[in-house]
Amino acid sequence: MKMNSKRLQEIEEKLAFVEHSNAQLEKEVFAQQGEIESLKRLNGLLQEKLDRLLHAEDLQGEILNQKPPHY
Repeated sequence: MKMNSKRLQEIEEKLAFVEHSNAQLEKEVFAQQGEIESLKRLNGLLQEKLDRLLHAEDLQGEILNQKPPHY
């Protein structure tokens, strides 16, 4: 079965479209991966800050609940 030039051109156009779409998706995935990494770092920093605040609050609660030495 012989493929005519019109059919071959259609296939080449579709292939070019798919290759272009794939390149765009690769760029988007790469950009999103960078955003995910940034968000992970920020999340870690915020978690550390929250842990410090909760620890400080626990210490403050312990201090407030202690009876004075002269009691």
